[in-house]
Amino acid sequence: DHNKAIDQLVANLGYGTPDAVQEYVSIVLSNSVYPPHFLVKHKFEFDPVTAELRLRVLVPGPDRVPSIKAYKYTKSSDKITTTSLSQKACRDRYTGAVHGVGLRSLHEVFEADRRALIKTISLEVGTETIDPATGRETYIPFVATGAERESFLELDLSGVVPSATLKHLGAAISKNPFGLVRADATGVRRS
Repeated sequence: DHNKAIDQLVANLGYGTPDAVQEYVSIVLSNSVYPPHFLVKHKFEFDPVTAELRLRVLVPGPDRVPSIKAYKYTKSSDKITTTSLSQKACRDRYTGAVHGVGLRSLHEVFEADRRALIKTISLEVGTETIDPATGRETYIPFVATGAERESFLELDLSGVVPSATLKHLGAAISKNPFGLVRADATGVRRS
């Protein structure tokens, strides 16, 4: 039964059926492994008419990123103490993670789609958090972009800086994801 289901999925992918594309993307993104303290979730929908995948990537909030720079053992007191990162280093670490997750998500989907069924990806990377003004859970986008398959696959990802690559793709990028500042996604296709 398992092999029959896989054969059916492969056949349906050959025909480009939307359900098969959805299932395949689900398999690809569920195999994307992140550290246990930085769990990433994906929500997506494939539009067969435009061959566009609308992908929303949820990253943990900045409070979930480790802020410890180093551990130090003091022999005389037999204690382990920690040294914290500076505020700037925490901000840079989180911003780098957000940009890296966005670029990685685009790469994983385009790279896995060997049949070129997905022509464009509308990507949004953000977090869900409690809005201090309303006390309600809200979604805050940090990166929003649309990427076309041909132009993305021309990139040599082995030598890029994720933030520069996202800018090259025309992404709207938050000026301060660590401070929960929204990206101005006006004019960008949103997922």
